[in-house]
Amino acid sequence: MTTTPYLDRFTTDLSQLVRSHPERYGAFGRDIELGRLVRILNQNKKNSAAIIGEAGVGKTALVEELVKRINVNDPILHDTLLGRQVVSLELSALMEVTDGGSFASNLHHVIDEVKANPKILLFIDEMHELIGTGSTGQSGMDAANILKPAIGRGEIQVIGATTNAEFRQYIESDNAMERRFDKVILDEFTPVQTKATLARVATTLTAVSGVTVSDEALDAVIHFSDRYITTHFFPEKAITLLDNAMVEARLAGKSELSMNEVAAIIHERYHVPMSVLTEHDDDRLFQLFERMQHQVIGQDAALRKIVDSIRVRSAGLGDMSKPLSFLLAGTPGVGKTETAKALAENYFGDERQLIRFDMSEFKFAKQSMARFAERVAEAVKFHPYSVLLLDEIEKADPMVLDLLLQILDDGRLTNERGQTINFKDLIVVMTTNIGHQFIIERAAKSEAYRNDANSQVAFEKNFENALLGADLRQEFISRIGAIIIYEPLEIPDVKRIIKLKLSHLDKQAARQGYHLIYDENDVARLIPDFENGREIVNDSSVKSSPLVDFLVDKGYRKAQGVRPLDDSIMEYVEARIADAILTERRTGIKNGSSFIFRAWGNPPDRTHPHGDWRAVVSQADLAIDEVV
Repeated sequence: MTTTPYLDRFTTDLSQLVRSHPERYGAFGRDIELGRLVRILNQNKKNSAAIIGEAGVGKTALVEELVKRINVNDPILHDTLLGRQVVSLELSALMEVTDGGSFASNLHHVIDEVKANPKILLFIDEMHELIGTGSTGQSGMDAANILKPAIGRGEIQVIGATTNAEFRQYIESDNAMERRFDKVILDEFTPVQTKATLARVATTLTAVSGVTVSDEALDAVIHFSDRYITTHFFPEKAITLLDNAMVEARLAGKSELSMNEVAAIIHERYHVPMSVLTEHDDDRLFQLFERMQHQVIGQDAALRKIVDSIRVRSAGLGDMSKPLSFLLAGTPGVGKTETAKALAENYFGDERQLIRFDMSEFKFAKQSMARFAERVAEAVKFHPYSVLLLDEIEKADPMVLDLLLQILDDGRLTNERGQTINFKDLIVVMTTNIGHQFIIERAAKSEAYRNDANSQVAFEKNFENALLGADLRQEFISRIGAIIIYEPLEIPDVKRIIKLKLSHLDKQAARQGYHLIYDENDVARLIPDFENGREIVNDSSVKSSPLVDFLVDKGYRKAQGVRPLDDSIMEYVEARIADAILTERRTGIKNGSSFIFRAWGNPPDRTHPHGDWRAVVSQADLAIDEVV
């Protein structure tokens, strides 16, 4: 019997491995590809095979299926393959230097032993690594150059496996290497093909785990892996998800796998809300407009357009291969960014479902494009069901916009590792301040003017010219799903926003035992004559106004929106409460748990545009029924 010390050391006997546990190995639904592989291995010339396909489509499994057929003397094989032994070579193992050997000498010895044993078939996974492996500064003799003569003369037969991209990049660059292999192309399984495979895998996994799999659960595995696991391929990604979900069920003490366990894995790894995965979204869709109204004030027309687009998409209409996209235009601080946050919370189920980029970070040509591509692909890879917010889109380099154009057009992006990232389930929200002066000027006109068809056409033309003048190409503008104008806020809307902010501040204070009283009706209940606009101070009557009116004056400018409001609330409200709380902590003297805010003095008027007034606060201990 011929000894094979180098094969024993550097290869794995696949024939023996599969023979020991045939139920663990093999490929389902690959009869056509197996037939192709068998024909290549039976050829007189060019009888080495390269199995090419994306990661997870079953390249190694096809070799295992061949081994299973060899082990049982399947008639499909014909005489030349019967009784063959398949061994798997690990190139990295050959780097081991022992007994004065080197990579090259180890590989030569392996080849010699294969030549001496014609029944041996050599399997090399990741065959693209043949190119360059083992070469040194003194010698260009890499693994490929060592193997080529033996393969070309038909002294050994090799089955290699690699991905499409790596075959093109490495093997095709070496023409002599490529000529020695005939190709077996493995396409990704369809969902229908995957389900047939999955049913057989489920039977095997049930025998090991004791967890049975319902048909509903199998459908969920197919659906969820197809929709959310976009960087891997069928059937592997479905098999992996099924295996993980069955472990989840077994650890939870369940005897049957349901859709909930499958959904739990997707929720954990890809951050898709459970409410979305379990499709309890009817209320979410029908209440979306009203819920967003509570967060985005004074932009009902804009919100209605966005919600209508989402409902059309949810009904299965329109192009489902692309993400929904919106360009929100208007002055700063009118609710554009808040809209994205509200969508993440009220449509996607969690405020964390927001991926945000400040596009001013990507304003330098090629460097920006590569950095944006890497960062956005990585973020969306693990959050495929989210709002992608691109703030101030006009500040990005045009090359970045070209990349974004591809995303809007194709609904996908290939990252630097060759993985295809799915963008089609995103809502892409872009914001811009371009053309805000046109928007302000139009808002100052009468309602009749704004509703006039000719005026509307003129505005749209001016606005589009402003976009083009800011280097947004027509091709890019045309790919955006909808351009939505956010109007400047009216004073009643600004007051509602202020009250929302103060209400949030009151809730924060309440957690520490304090209360904030600012609403004019509540203040009037506590201070005589306040509802008449007066207040007695040191036996004198002073003009007294609601805090909200004071904050509108100090913190709102039409061209800046409500952004300055936060600074005003900080200066006139938060800082004063904080000072009082910290003083009480330091001195131990309690001055009251309720802060009553209003403004003293003369508000602005036509003759005094700046007014002469200031915010004031009193502290008091009030009975429970007095605190609103």
